[in-house]
Amino acid sequence: MDIADKGFLRLKLARVEAVSQNVKSFFLEHPHGLDLPTFSPGSHLVLMVDIGGRVRRNAYSLTSDPDDRHHYAISVLHQPEGRGGSRFLHESLRAGDELTVRRPLNFFPVDRLARRHLLIAGGIGITPFLSMARELGRMGAAFELHYSVRSAEDAPFVAMLHARCGPNVHVHDSGAGTRLDISALLRDQQTGTHVYVCGSPRMMGAAVEAAGAVGWPSSCFHSERFKATAGGVPFSVLLPGKEGRVIEVSSDQSMLEALEDAGVEIDSMCRVGACGKCRLKVQGCTGRIVHNDHVLDATERAEGSAMMPCVSRVMGGQVAVKADTCDGNAG
Repeated sequence: MDIADKGFLRLKLARVEAVSQNVKSFFLEHPHGLDLPTFSPGSHLVLMVDIGGRVRRNAYSLTSDPDDRHHYAISVLHQPEGRGGSRFLHESLRAGDELTVRRPLNFFPVDRLARRHLLIAGGIGITPFLSMARELGRMGAAFELHYSVRSAEDAPFVAMLHARCGPNVHVHDSGAGTRLDISALLRDQQTGTHVYVCGSPRMMGAAVEAAGAVGWPSSCFHSERFKATAGGVPFSVLLPGKEGRVIEVSSDQSMLEALEDAGVEIDSMCRVGACGKCRLKVQGCTGRIVHNDHVLDATERAEGSAMMPCVSRVMGGQVAVKADTCDGNAG
């Protein structure tokens, strides 16, 4: 793969900093000291790392200052029981190592027309808000950041956020009994407020439910997953072509990863079901498609005519797919 033609960069790990017991920040620079491409608050990088011969492509929010083009920074939670991406970064990566990353992408931007901004973060979901809060402060925009944590003492970036944003930051420590009430928070907002949410699936679900209950306008509600949906039951993918190539999807990988591992190029960007770039046409399915994306409408889901392989799966069967970038002859 020519990484320049695919929108990727080859960057050097300049340094690593521990920001809490389980979170580290990784600072990436151009190996020749050149300026890096610009990015906007809320952007993320996709890192490509080789773990045991399998290339993992993981998205991480950029936490650095968009005005500083000398380096990119990402902050990663160590998840020993995960699929290996965070373990590799925490346990194997060293200063001086080089990584292949996709140029910054943004599916979670600040709406500059909003009268007020309400940022709601849970756990490591705080990461996209570090650059967003910095930018909103520079703009002189009205905003509040509500940060839900299990323990304020162990949560990353609490002290920094208080120092940088002062009274605009509210930390909700569930360990101390000060849980975040999203419903009450939304009910107290003024007209023209835009809400941005990033956190665990449970928190995201609660936010969507609360927004619906208070009649929050969908155009003023923004959310971002900080990780893709986990694996599930194995299934197989049938590709078009004379050979009728079949690719197996294991329980610990996404359909997109299985296709990529088999040498089938699928154009993708966010990898969490938000952008729609990796959409595949479904020609037939002997099982049930479980849609986990935020792109397809109700009709497409009911018809089963398309799916997003980055997050969606098949229960109990095989799916036949076709896309312009998926011809069944790669590899």
